[in-house]
Amino acid sequence: MQLTCNRTELIRAISLAERAVAIRNPMYVLEGLYMEAKDQTLTFISNNMELGIQCAIAADIKQEGATVVKASLFCDAVRKLPDYEDVVAISVEENMKLSCGNAKFDFSTINPDEFPKLPYIEETQSFTIGEGMLKSMLKQTMYAVAQIDSKPVLTGNYINIKDGHIVVVGCDGYRIAIRKEALTAPEEIKCIIPAKTSKELLSILSDGEEEATVTLSSNYAAIHLSHCLLITRLIEGEYFDYSSVMRHKNSLVITCETKQILDSVDRASLIVNETGKTPVILHIENDSVQINSETLTGKVNDRFQVSMSGDPIDIAFNPRYLMDAFKNCDADTIKFTFSTSVNPAIIEPVEGDKFLFVVVPMRIK
Repeated sequence: MQLTCNRTELIRAISLAERAVAIRNPMYVLEGLYMEAKDQTLTFISNNMELGIQCAIAADIKQEGATVVKASLFCDAVRKLPDYEDVVAISVEENMKLSCGNAKFDFSTINPDEFPKLPYIEETQSFTIGEGMLKSMLKQTMYAVAQIDSKPVLTGNYINIKDGHIVVVGCDGYRIAIRKEALTAPEEIKCIIPAKTSKELLSILSDGEEEATVTLSSNYAAIHLSHCLLITRLIEGEYFDYSSVMRHKNSLVITCETKQILDSVDRASLIVNETGKTPVILHIENDSVQINSETLTGKVNDRFQVSMSGDPIDIAFNPRYLMDAFKNCDADTIKFTFSTSVNPAIIEPVEGDKFLFVVVPMRIK
């Protein structure tokens, strides 16, 4: 294996590929980066058995071949190559030789036959969506995905396409985040993408109008982007009927500025400790919201005006849950709907239905 390539393009490619490299894995080969030089293309593959990434760059290949090199060493070395030279030379016999300008590295390699290939996706369903749209939908729902795996289906983003719309959902049992956009598919599509994959997608997806094609099999999804391919294991199981949480008779609706209520809750949370056991209490009446919190550290009280329709209420929330929801509201003004002091509250835009966030209140002692 012998080739030369552009240093900038090489850095771009390894920055993508290294995201799926395993860390401190019993299978040492998974800590490596698979490289194949063929047909004037240098291809990189990483695979931690849950997520795999493949990307490629153009290269001047003098001798084709494949190898696996420890990813952390190789990627760090590439980033430290001198920037006065654009051409990087790579050659592999028993060891890998990497050089650029006067800088030269020599790394041991692993037999490429030991590296697990990315799984073959036998397509059962597929859909195409704008990268920017998918990124926005994941970003606004990721915060509500469960961090512990007592219910595995809640540790990922649920995607459902039907009736001309795509819905992306995150839920941890205390809050639900729902994003909705127009998208058609020949048949209903349902899958659950692991949170780790969603997190990597947020870093990889562009904000533009490039399209992503998602191909599904029974256990995996292949996400074809303009500059790389991701293959992720899907979470198995049936997602819960989140619509049942919202089937309450609304007794109060307030309309307020998103930044105003976010800033007020943020101030009230200053004396709340990290355990999340101390709530902020919202007292709503006479077109006014009063937010209070009290701990051994001190007290905070704040008040602001809103547009209100319905009966007064006192209701308590974990302030972090409220702030997470408000920070992900893509609207200057929101509608905040309440049923009782113990039923979930709903946050949504004043117009349209692009997002809907549900927060379960805390019981006031």
